[in-house]
Amino acid sequence: SRQMNYQAIRAAVENPILTAFTNLSPSVPVFFDNITAAPLGSVTEYVLVNIIFGITNETTLNSSVDNARGAIVIRVYSEKGKGPARSQTLITTAVGVLETLNDTAKTNSGVFFRTGDIDGPTFSTTENPPLFEGRIDTSYFATVIS
Repeated sequence: SRQMNYQAIRAAVENPILTAFTNLSPSVPVFFDNITAAPLGSVTEYVLVNIIFGITNETTLNSSVDNARGAIVIRVYSEKGKGPARSQTLITTAVGVLETLNDTAKTNSGVFFRTGDIDGPTFSTTENPPLFEGRIDTSYFATVIS
C-alpha cells in the first residue's frame, strides 16, 4: 500500500541516521518530525530530522514500484559553548549518511534512494536554550521495489 511505501522510504533514511548518531561518542539523540517534538531544554545536544514528501506518482503499469520525491532537512544542535567544532562533527556525520545512501546500489527489493546536491551547512545560534544550530538540506528521489 502507499502508506507502507512511505514507511519504507522513511525507514531507509531514518535508520542509518539513527545508527550513525547513536554510534558517536557520546551518542546523540535523534528526533524525527513524525514521532516527537524536539526536547525543550532537556538535552544539550540532539538532531532533528524532517523528511518531507513532495511529488509522489500514481503507480504505473508495474504496481510493485512506487516513487516519491521530496526533501530532507537535518538540523543538529550542540552546546553554544562548544562552538562550531562539535556542530561540524554532527553535520559531517549527517552528510556521511546521505552520501552512503547515494552510493548504495539498486537491489531487487527494498528502497532505492538518491539525494540531490546538499545545501549547507548553515550555522546559527538559539537563545533559549543557548544552542549552536547547524543545518543541511537536500532533495531526494526514492523508489520502493517490492
